[in-house]
Amino acid sequence: MKRLKTQHGFTLIEIMIAIGIFSLIGLASTQVLFSVLRSDELSQKSVAEITRMQRTFQIMQRDIMQITARKTRINGGEPQDTFLLAGEGMIESDDDGIAFTRLGWRNPAQMFPRGTVQAVGYRLQENKLQRLHYLYPDQETGTEPQVTTLLESVENLKFEYFDNKKWQKNWQGSKLPRGIAVILTTEKHGEIRWQFMVAGGQ
Repeated sequence: MKRLKTQHGFTLIEIMIAIGIFSLIGLASTQVLFSVLRSDELSQKSVAEITRMQRTFQIMQRDIMQITARKTRINGGEPQDTFLLAGEGMIESDDDGIAFTRLGWRNPAQMFPRGTVQAVGYRLQENKLQRLHYLYPDQETGTEPQVTTLLESVENLKFEYFDNKKWQKNWQGSKLPRGIAVILTTEKHGEIRWQFMVAGGQ
């Protein structure tokens, strides 16, 4: 007589255990994937923030180092007695503001109907660090500046001025300081201080 061969298979319990193990492995893999994606997103965001910070530093450095001893005129008014307008609320800033005239505004081959002297200002509005500039250093009444937002989430903006071998919180002199410090307080990085030399300072 032929012997009957017994066939063995997986029991229901074994199948359920296998499904549970694969589910745990899949869940762990999904968490690792989401963690990697999240880390990459945060890394890209941090790189973008640092890039914006470096760009802002370069723009302010370029402007401040080329300040010229030229009387400043705002909104079509009379020329001021000082080369540097600075203080709390200046140019409608929510904190300190600053305005001045700089040289070196590039105009290759005189392509644009303007000179190379530029009226520039910096202010804080709605937690945004803004750069203002006009096409002409002497504006007509009612002329609106062109506004560029450099940084966001800025809580405070302060300026200090180096003269007579010390830093001063206010500037009212008729000359130019030897240096200008920009103090930013940001939501993420806290207080940041940048110090720039003024080439035309006494």
